[in-house]
Amino acid sequence: MHYFRSSKDFPDMHSLIMHSYNSDSADLRVDHLGFHKALCVLMGWDYLKPPDNLKAYQFLSAEAAAANVDDLIMWPPVVIIHNTVTGKSKDGRMEGLGNKAMDSNIRDLGFGSGKSKSLYGRDGHLGMTLVKFSGDEAGLKDAIRMAEFFERENHGRRGWARVQPPTLGSRGDDNNPNLVKFDEKTREKKRILYGYLGTAYDLDKVDFDTRKKAVIESLREYKSSK
Repeated sequence: MHYFRSSKDFPDMHSLIMHSYNSDSADLRVDHLGFHKALCVLMGWDYLKPPDNLKAYQFLSAEAAAANVDDLIMWPPVVIIHNTVTGKSKDGRMEGLGNKAMDSNIRDLGFGSGKSKSLYGRDGHLGMTLVKFSGDEAGLKDAIRMAEFFERENHGRRGWARVQPPTLGSRGDDNNPNLVKFDEKTREKKRILYGYLGTAYDLDKVDFDTRKKAVIESLREYKSSK
């Protein structure tokens, strides 16, 4: 991590980007990703245009800026799955699908290589499960395939943002067709899963251990290097 003595050294983001662009030592904890590039993506600016004391690089379409955000994935690849709660226990704690149950679920969906990690907080299950893949080409391929599966079902990142309830695990969930469906096979009500590929902007959602070990990889650059 590159540290600065004082914020007075950089009165605005442009001066900080200029410093990072011209410095050989400025880099983030995220290893594969340069500090200049990360700052530009954070601001929604074009990191492909050299700043060179001009601010033309700051003009980037909203679509291109969003694509840059999606390009910065957590590495090793992670698919973040939501709506994995099962309800509340008698003591009021949230309960949800455990790792073995989730591993079984993702195998049923046709994905066998990922390993599940359910997330918990002070009040129990957070209704969120990470599916972690190996940090290689095969792992990335499987993670993308899973994310694309959810997206095709309209159960990706945008789908979850659209239906996400204010509180998970309430009694009303059972009557919400966006969260629960009737499984003809088991004759039981079953949670509808939502999932997407984890990016740099999801780091605050994951557990400390995952966040500590993660680096950020450019998906485009990784693919082009293969």
